[in-house]
Amino acid sequence: MPHTDKTESQNSAIKMLPGFVTTLRIRCGKANCRCTRGDRHVAHYHVTYCGGARSRKYVRRDQLPEVLAAFEAYRVLQGQLRAGRAAYKESLAQTRNLAKLIGSE
Repeated sequence: MPHTDKTESQNSAIKMLPGFVTTLRIRCGKANCRCTRGDRHVAHYHVTYCGGARSRKYVRRDQLPEVLAAFEAYRVLQGQLRAGRAAYKESLAQTRNLAKLIGSE
């Protein structure tokens, strides 16, 4: 059995994610970093809302393209589900109209 790196298995598990990515200017807290002089640097965060509460997780720069792709996949799926629900409602309305026509004869 081949050895798999822990980060590889975590990265491959991410396929779809709800939420969005936001960027903030932060201080990292390292003593010799430029942000101690007030020149903050950019950090990316994955933001989701669950039950009205906001959740924020740090996203590493090398994982950003994969996380953005996962967000896009989730949005595409949600769009397909909305279209499917609309088609279902339309066919249900047509079925009810047909049932009324058959019942009135």
